[in-house]
Amino acid sequence: MGNKLIIVMLSVVFAFVSNVGLSQYSLGGGFSTFHGANIPINRFGLNAFVELPQSNDVTLLVRAAFMFPEKDSRTTDIEAIGFGITPTKTEADIIAKTSYFAIDGGTRTYFINDYDVGLSVFAGGHLKGILASYSVDFRVPDGLDPNDYQTIPDVAGAQSQPLSGVSPQYALLFAFGGTVGVKYQLPYRGALMFDFGLELITSLHDPYSILGNDISPLSFSFNFGYRFDWY
Repeated sequence: MGNKLIIVMLSVVFAFVSNVGLSQYSLGGGFSTFHGANIPINRFGLNAFVELPQSNDVTLLVRAAFMFPEKDSRTTDIEAIGFGITPTKTEADIIAKTSYFAIDGGTRTYFINDYDVGLSVFAGGHLKGILASYSVDFRVPDGLDPNDYQTIPDVAGAQSQPLSGVSPQYALLFAFGGTVGVKYQLPYRGALMFDFGLELITSLHDPYSILGNDISPLSFSFNFGYRFDWY
């Protein structure tokens, strides 16, 4: 499911970009970080983007970002699956691993200088689709059989799951937010880019409550990269 969703998201982006006939465009890539309010997980990864000028100071930017998988250790409540098992409820240690892939798009307006001239400050809004995966290994107290227990659904609506190990499960999230940044046009073709993005995230499909546990509804990111301009 995860690979199919990534292919669909990228296909939509490439189809859109290929249908935009412009004499000038830019391609770039670099490093990204992703953080969340009240979430101890900090993600690091790579980004690639295409930027299409609509005028001298307004552009359309579409960017893909992949964050390296992150592991997080915590505890969770578990309960016996059948009758005659004691204790009926206890806690288990879990090691959860989550991944993050996102595509965002929006407009940027450049101030001070144009899109491809000198030092500029830019700002704009964006929409983002996020595909996240979740897998976990459970460690129960000594003397207990993990096959006898399952997790307890939480108030966020996460489903019960067995403790035999969970293969990657996927969530599809949606976000909207804003970006501010700075661009420095190099003496030769190309530019260095740095931006800060802030966004609100909601879930479209999230059976294991990745949103709230591993990704914060209020999140922010930093992106640094190099942009090469074609004329």
